[in-house]
Amino acid sequence: MDSCSVNDDDTNKFTNVADDACCEMIFENEIEQLFVGGDEFWTGDSPTKPYVGQVFASIDAAFSCYKGYSSFSGFQVRRSTQKTRRGLIVSKYFVCSKAGSADNSSSRDDDDIEPEASRISDTVGPVKKKRRTVSGKCECSAKLVLKNVALKGYVVSHFEDNHNHPFANDSEKHFLRGNRCMTAVLRNFAFNAASSNTGPVRAFNFLKSLTGSYAAVGATAVDFKNWMRDIKVFIGNHDADMILQKFKDKKETSDNTFFYEYETDSNGHLTRIFWADLEGQRSYDVFGDVVSFDATYRTNKYSMVFVPFIGVDNHWKSVTFAAALLDKEDIENFTWVFKMFLKIMKHPPKCIITDQCAAMKAVIPKIFPDSMHRLCMWHILQKFPSKLGVVFCAESLFMEKLNKFVWNSSLVPEEFEQGWHSVLEEYNLSDHSWLKEMFELRHFWIPAYFMDKSMGGLLRTTSRSESSNFYFNHFVQKGDTLSEFYK
Repeated sequence: MDSCSVNDDDTNKFTNVADDACCEMIFENEIEQLFVGGDEFWTGDSPTKPYVGQVFASIDAAFSCYKGYSSFSGFQVRRSTQKTRRGLIVSKYFVCSKAGSADNSSSRDDDDIEPEASRISDTVGPVKKKRRTVSGKCECSAKLVLKNVALKGYVVSHFEDNHNHPFANDSEKHFLRGNRCMTAVLRNFAFNAASSNTGPVRAFNFLKSLTGSYAAVGATAVDFKNWMRDIKVFIGNHDADMILQKFKDKKETSDNTFFYEYETDSNGHLTRIFWADLEGQRSYDVFGDVVSFDATYRTNKYSMVFVPFIGVDNHWKSVTFAAALLDKEDIENFTWVFKMFLKIMKHPPKCIITDQCAAMKAVIPKIFPDSMHRLCMWHILQKFPSKLGVVFCAESLFMEKLNKFVWNSSLVPEEFEQGWHSVLEEYNLSDHSWLKEMFELRHFWIPAYFMDKSMGGLLRTTSRSESSNFYFNHFVQKGDTLSEFYK
């Protein structure tokens, strides 16, 4: 290749240099653009630019230098081939990230990719299709070659700095992999944000606002997302062990006043876990006459059900007595969790309020035979739109008229029944099967049938269930691991 030379004074301005040979060179922002023999090339110009004969103590030191130069100029480099002799690396190649040719298979459609099952007949399990990716390789020949020299280290024996592709400009350089890093500060920020139910993208945007620009963050939103993904993968592989270790440590530091019990299946997978601390046990002794047991929160990536035992204190504040995580809502799990509750609390509640569940209805009389079982009005009323139609419940006066009889605790049973039937007849719903079922269960959820019983505000008002649902839906995500759920 013909050589070209320019004066130092020309490096900070646009300059066109041409002669009879074939060479034209343009300088801008310390990046040279060359036209040689009709071909277009780009090369960097930086004080840290490597040169032939430069000596490095190690391969890592050489790569760090080349990587710094590439990041400054606007391109990326990677480690390539090497030659060894008797276990010693005698030569090492660093190349531009765009070296090599694009993989033709990467541009094929998914349907054009031969499934692995067709190539490997004994493959068992689902076959994952290859993800389509666009290769950035363009046969760039830029490279740096190191040679091992005895007593010196590694010397640059060849340095090709002409690239056949443009470099990233100043506004794009921060996207280069070499200029991005999830430092300890960024990782802690992302983790703390996740603990406050702030996703990685929102955390990145917030940090960008604090630093003033995307480049000043030092990483991209994708880096934040990938890091959180990797954390979830790591936690997922050790999730049950981590939550059990937390409970073990808490029990040891609380002088064994913290109680927990768990069970696993034949594969060692956690299927159910129950816990209660000393504060919850003391609160139950004082305020445990009426207990709400809500099994409607599917809280984590394993779709385990979170079931808290909740009561009301003398200030009408909700208190949690105990809690559990169950993999299924069935008779076996509910039997186990109610036995655990009775084991630690010593005595059953006078009244237990639950959502409508056939399994709980079957278990409660066996474990708590002397306890009164009632259904939460809020959960039942939440089902009306799905059973009768969202538009009907929203635009008609049906719910308003029915609520006058459902919520009125001053009515006697006969007055409620008369009002219920009158509203259903007005809207031609007397034969509705689900409403008939709810009427048959009226003794479990209509206040008119237990006016003389104290429900502690857990049945007659919606505020407890509404606030609990809002809290768990707002602060807990379905993709959370157990460790993220129990912070």
